[in-house]
Amino acid sequence: MRKIWSIYITDWKNIFSVPTVALLVVGLMLLPSAYAWFNIKSMWDPYGNTSGIIVAVANEDEGAVVRLTEQKINVGEETIKNLKKNKKLGWVFVDQKEAIRGVKHGDYYAYLIIPKDFSKKITSILEANPKKPQIVFGVNEKINAVAPKIAASGATAVTAQISEAFIKTVGDAIFSAFYKAGVELEKDLPSIFSVENQIFELEKALPQIEEMGRKAIELEGKLPEIHEKGQQIIALEQRIPELDQVGQSILKVEASLPLVMDAGEQVLAVQERLNDISRTTAIINDVVTHITEIETQIKQAMDSVNEANQSSTNSEQLTPLYNELMDIHGIIQNTRTDLQQKVDQVTGGINTAADFVKDVFPTVEQKIHKAADFVRNDLPKVESDIREAADLIRTKLPAAEQAIHKAADFARNDLPGFEEKVRNAADRLRQFKGSVNIYDLIEYLKHDPNKESSFLAKPILLKTERIFPIPNYGSAMTPFYTMLALWVGGTLLVSSLRVDVEDVESQFKHYQIYFGRLLTFLTIGILQAVIVSIGDLYIIHAYVADKLWFVLFSIFISIVFTTIIYTLCSVFGNIGKGLSIILLVLQISSSGATFPVSLTPAFFQALHPFMPFTYAVSILRETVGGMIKAVVIRDTLYLLIFVGISFLLALALKRPLGGWIHRTAERAKSTKIVP
Repeated sequence: MRKIWSIYITDWKNIFSVPTVALLVVGLMLLPSAYAWFNIKSMWDPYGNTSGIIVAVANEDEGAVVRLTEQKINVGEETIKNLKKNKKLGWVFVDQKEAIRGVKHGDYYAYLIIPKDFSKKITSILEANPKKPQIVFGVNEKINAVAPKIAASGATAVTAQISEAFIKTVGDAIFSAFYKAGVELEKDLPSIFSVENQIFELEKALPQIEEMGRKAIELEGKLPEIHEKGQQIIALEQRIPELDQVGQSILKVEASLPLVMDAGEQVLAVQERLNDISRTTAIINDVVTHITEIETQIKQAMDSVNEANQSSTNSEQLTPLYNELMDIHGIIQNTRTDLQQKVDQVTGGINTAADFVKDVFPTVEQKIHKAADFVRNDLPKVESDIREAADLIRTKLPAAEQAIHKAADFARNDLPGFEEKVRNAADRLRQFKGSVNIYDLIEYLKHDPNKESSFLAKPILLKTERIFPIPNYGSAMTPFYTMLALWVGGTLLVSSLRVDVEDVESQFKHYQIYFGRLLTFLTIGILQAVIVSIGDLYIIHAYVADKLWFVLFSIFISIVFTTIIYTLCSVFGNIGKGLSIILLVLQISSSGATFPVSLTPAFFQALHPFMPFTYAVSILRETVGGMIKAVVIRDTLYLLIFVGISFLLALALKRPLGGWIHRTAERAKSTKIVP
């Protein structure tokens, strides 16, 4: 141990004996801190000054009308107004042609184009076939690697803002309609209950409806007969003039009834005088006798004249008289015969007429009066009804027949389905009444539209509980850059200072040389850690929850890293320097210090548990955010394991490989390229 301490003391004496070397050592102490501080400060708030990211915005939106409220909106114009207040990016408002040109030529990092139908499509949510609107986002990715990501983040924020505003607008419309519907529904409750009762009554009436359907089918079968009778009514209409004539005749007969009555009385009187009529034959017989006597006398007179040879004039005067009497006699004779026959007929007719007058005529007279009353009072109405019936048959019967056919078709084809729907509707109403309180539904519909639309626009509020909160990105990256600076500092040490000790007299053993020079390196490494960690706290003012432990663990990590790097170079010479650089590269990707290790390829995920960076960055993060004892103990133990492995590697291989490493170094120096 004394020789190890001797090597350590000698090293520092030699350092301070040469000012340039002392200055180099001081530089080696300070250089890692500068590396850490500049990187941490540059990452302090990387998205805090993005207004220099120029994004062109072109609004082509023509606007639209919200159907529920007839409210005119132009989402593009509203977006432009909001972007003019947004300073997160450098928004430039141009037309579409200029936006595309500017991005292609690198004048702008990206463009946002709001198309003409943007508002129209965004309001189509209230239509049967809604169409999603699009904002065209173009980005020039060759200008810068990070700028496109920032611009894309800005575009995402814009679309989210538009979505929120639109959802609120549409929500206002929808919930206002709901409120109106709730009010109207409340007003219409009596009608709703009435309809409900009507459906239940309709369900009860289904048997009668079925019966009506059957009757409609039966009626359809009787349509030919109905049609035939209808034609008869039309034919009857055509005979109305004849009915009028008959009616007039009946009225005339009624008007003649007094005459008929007088005639009847006369008939009765004649009947009483039938004996006188019978005596007419005797009178005629007397007339015939008298005429015969006159004829005889005239004949005798004519004969006397002829015998007396009187003048022909007298003869001539008697001859016409005689002839006329002969004619009268013939006529009377014939008349007597006919009269006898007719007297018999008249007697029979009068007796018959008298019987009619006494027995039948009163009934006939009453019927004639009734018929006449009908003609005067009812016949015009009957004729009007006949005309109306005929007109209905001509104009309405075809439609009625068609309606009957439809009713019959409905009864045959649709009535079963209709009955099923009515029963289903009634069942659903009963289920609805059992499961939904309509008053509760009305109360829900009448909720405040503004509150409901605000809820719809932001249905979920993210309540962030910051566990081990770190106020800024730079402080969150402090563990990584501090740890990286300590590894870089160790690498600078082995690149600037010798890891071997000149032992011309061979007075030191290999492990004494290893530990003696290691103490020198560790001293510089500790000072590096102190400068870096205190500078993090008080120069760049990084946030650290446990400041003392941050400094102490920085020193501990520097000891671990310096031991590992020093051991590699002490055992393997210049090859060890290369190994430390390779190890640095592997650890940056596999430690999860920047990106989560789960996002790295499988190779680096496999290396993750075996890298010192994994536990070094973890233990420093504990001091920055807030320490969990179990994690700190775990990380400390793993880091101590790496130190132990380094010691074992040095004790096991430094002596066997020492000669080979020395010869290799000499050959490398002979190239005059490798120091």
